[in-house]
Amino acid sequence: MKIIQKLVLLLSSLFLLVQPNPGYKPKADGVLLNAALVSDTHIDARLPLGRYMLARGLTDMACSSAPVDAVVVTGDMTNYGDGKSVEAFYSLFQKHCRAEHLVIAPGNHDIGHVEDATQEEARQRLTRFYNEVTGLNTEQIYYSLDVNGYTFIVLSDQSDDSWDEPELFDDQLAFLDSELARGTAGGKPAFVACHWPLEGTNGQAEVWEDGSIGIENSQKIRPILEKYRNVFFLSGHMHIGINGEFTESVFGFSCVETINGVTYVNLPTYLLVNRFGVPWGGLGFQMEVYEDEAVFRARNYATSKWYPAYEFTVALD
Repeated sequence: MKIIQKLVLLLSSLFLLVQPNPGYKPKADGVLLNAALVSDTHIDARLPLGRYMLARGLTDMACSSAPVDAVVVTGDMTNYGDGKSVEAFYSLFQKHCRAEHLVIAPGNHDIGHVEDATQEEARQRLTRFYNEVTGLNTEQIYYSLDVNGYTFIVLSDQSDDSWDEPELFDDQLAFLDSELARGTAGGKPAFVACHWPLEGTNGQAEVWEDGSIGIENSQKIRPILEKYRNVFFLSGHMHIGINGEFTESVFGFSCVETINGVTYVNLPTYLLVNRFGVPWGGLGFQMEVYEDEAVFRARNYATSKWYPAYEFTVALD
């Protein structure tokens, strides 16, 4: 498996050297929210390829004819959460990102796998860097941000003794409930960004048995999401790639699926190899919100390539 991963990374890096950056535009006129969604960038200050791929992707996003309102990263921004890698991650955004807003949801590699700090120290460091780069004043590892009048709610791990499976305390769950009530008022969609998928969504049980946010957390989060209309749950963590009709017909899941009124979007890993779908690095979704629908368009930001076969349209209620 490691040999295959290295081969795909090598091919991806060689492909980057010959690809132009032609820019792109929304699918239709009247886009109200234009956001680039990626996950699992796994930046390591010691390794140049990941930094180059992310810089290339951010440059591609900056070439959109309609300004990208927000870049969303659903976790594992770094490989081991060390201070130099966190700084390298945010330095890339300062240099190459032109979006007005950043929505960053820390993952297990940013908190649980940290090499040079306790988990609480890692959370404090992540919050400090985020505030310094964005000019905001978030106080917790969870927070909300309004972009063009649409609400993004970030969830993350509050535990001090976990490696991969997070823990969400009652204060964070209450925050999720209140912010969803506010964000969906008047029929607007709201977006929850969290590194881990809920149990049983987007093929989690088939792809990675232990790859969810946990059964107990899922049982607490799911009823809150289902209380409101037009809720989107954006996650990463599973490295499943871009997939759709084929995996749905053969395996029974898709990277974008709606369950009990909630739309779950599991993003591919941006750096490492994906499974059960398009395998390349640099992948993500361009999310375009219109008056009556949200469109998710698969794109390789590192190679400036669309994947038209993987486009999902979700009607807004």
